[in-house]
Amino acid sequence: MATRTIFLQISPAQQALFYLLALAAVAACAHGLLRRVRLWRQGRPIPPIRDWPRRARVVADHVLGHRRVVQRRYAGLLHLGIFFGFGVLFVGTCIVAAEHYGAWLFGPHWLYKGAFYLATKTILDLFGLALLAGTSMALVRRYGSRPRSLGHEWRDGAFLLLLLAATATGFLLEGARIALTAVPPGIAAFSPVGAAVAGGLALTGPVAPAAYLAAWWVHVVLVLAVIAVLPYGRWLHLFLAPLSIGLQPGRPMGVLEPVILEEVEKTGRIGLGRTSDFDRWSLLSLDACMECGRCTDACPAKAVGKELDPKGIVLDLRRLMQAGAGEPEPSTDVITDESLWACTNCQACVRECPVLIRHVDLIDGIRRFRVAEGRLAGSAAVMLRQLASRENPWGLPGSQRLDWAHALDVPVWSGRARLEVLFWVGCAGAFEPRAQQTSRAIVRLLRAAGVEFAVLGPRERCSGDPARRVGDEFLFQQLAEQNIAALQEANPPLVLTQCPHCLHTLGSEYPQFGGTFRVVHHTQFLAWLVDEGRLRLPRDRMPVWEEERRRTGDLPPSSVNPRLGLRPSVTYHDPCFLARVHGETRAPRVLLVGSASELREVERRECRTFCCGAGGGRMWMEEPPGQRPGLRRAADLLATGAQTVAVACPYCKIMLGDAAAQLAGDSAPAVRDVAEVLADALPEPVPPPPR
Repeated sequence: MATRTIFLQISPAQQALFYLLALAAVAACAHGLLRRVRLWRQGRPIPPIRDWPRRARVVADHVLGHRRVVQRRYAGLLHLGIFFGFGVLFVGTCIVAAEHYGAWLFGPHWLYKGAFYLATKTILDLFGLALLAGTSMALVRRYGSRPRSLGHEWRDGAFLLLLLAATATGFLLEGARIALTAVPPGIAAFSPVGAAVAGGLALTGPVAPAAYLAAWWVHVVLVLAVIAVLPYGRWLHLFLAPLSIGLQPGRPMGVLEPVILEEVEKTGRIGLGRTSDFDRWSLLSLDACMECGRCTDACPAKAVGKELDPKGIVLDLRRLMQAGAGEPEPSTDVITDESLWACTNCQACVRECPVLIRHVDLIDGIRRFRVAEGRLAGSAAVMLRQLASRENPWGLPGSQRLDWAHALDVPVWSGRARLEVLFWVGCAGAFEPRAQQTSRAIVRLLRAAGVEFAVLGPRERCSGDPARRVGDEFLFQQLAEQNIAALQEANPPLVLTQCPHCLHTLGSEYPQFGGTFRVVHHTQFLAWLVDEGRLRLPRDRMPVWEEERRRTGDLPPSSVNPRLGLRPSVTYHDPCFLARVHGETRAPRVLLVGSASELREVERRECRTFCCGAGGGRMWMEEPPGQRPGLRRAADLLATGAQTVAVACPYCKIMLGDAAAQLAGDSAPAVRDVAEVLADALPEPVPPPPR
């Protein structure tokens, strides 16, 4: 019968010693886990969780499916080998335990026999080989290529060597068992790696039992050592990654936790100033960090030489949590102002994290604390004062909100007309000259499609995004309350905005305060109009501005597309809050492909776009010329050789326009919104506005 003997050649006394060692290893592991639980309990309790089915699917997707881990091929492959190799061998150990202890009830060899035994042995050998390969690849990566963002501590390599030795001695033990018990070749073939090892061993004569016993004890001690040290290093994420993913806040990416005035009056604190200000999930997520460095690699601020290091912030806060059990409670001042205010809130670090740590939430929480303490100065503080007094970050009178619409006869909502769309212009679209061009282009397109729309005009205020991202939560809530009242009074079926930050704030954050509206980005709405046939993409007409470029020789022949006529080649920059946070990457490309001769894609695009540097309030903060993310992004876009850089965000238009001019001077390509590209290529004249 195809089976095996449990505790082969192991005496009862040795079995007793094994159980004592196993108990000690499990106790050491449990102690390490409980020690971390006590640290998490320093934080605030998390709200009750009810949507368990959805969370279970997310855990399965990210843990079993390795959704983000495999996005880096080499690291993903080695992690797949280690994770599934470790997991399947653990299941195999459970099967052996069930066979051994179940014999008291069902008799010997009640489970682990026959075809089930042979299939299990083959699977265990193959996944053990995967574990061996994955661990070896990890060692090569750690001591070969040595990526800087990975971090290098002696215990990381020591654990990998321990895991490698435990896996290798397992195969050695299996080969010794096959050789010692003279397993028939037909059965041994189902343990391919073990059979190959057995063929190389000369276990005969009186030394064979002693050699097998030595191999058994070496393997057992190594395996128990792996179990004992699991909670004492970055490999703790084996336990905590599923918890971090499954217990994460229900808020979508980019949506911050609101500050409740009653809680502030009770505690006297705003934001994250001490360990006790964090919630327990946030503290747990700090321990779940794999220290892989993907967040740091994705950070645009780090890429241009700023002090910000998302992984470093997580590790600093973890050390703060460990020190928080004593008195006095330590402060989040371990995070420097330079690092804290360098963040653009682009969510690139959050998007890359395999265990879904919310770095930006941590950063913005600490910002709230420091703003409440009066520790914000410079141009950002000036912006907040302008926002409080003039209700827009540019500090211009609200009476000028409609100056961009001069001679366009744009309808202002009066409380009587039934609207199809309310056009939320936004502060940039109302006050900034380059963004005003986008506002006018959107109006042209809406009229070309026959859309009944209106604007709020002077009743529109800043959405509050700059205040919330910088850290002034109460100013944000004040603006949100006024805007929600105005929008509820208008009660539009659809709110249209050109700014991804307004899209996010109005559509995803206002519901926290009772304002639920259907909000879309202008590229999404224009793409819908195209799909419905209300707006035709250009096919045969050449815009006047392109005719001028052709006449002056600025339009090279290589950009000619016979189907679309002479139109410029275009490259597109995905705004962070449109592509990464809201997942909209198709609509702008649909419009551009139909409006230009060629769409030249940049390498870092869609959900992995590179930030222009304006988010998180940095539009109003000064920074050294050599540390501007916009310059790095503009260089990528210019490298495509496209004649036009298309954007879909007023912040991006400003930052990339300045950066392109700085890099290329007078020869810089035009930086234009998608709506401008489409409006200037309309195949027919726009009809006059209805009277």
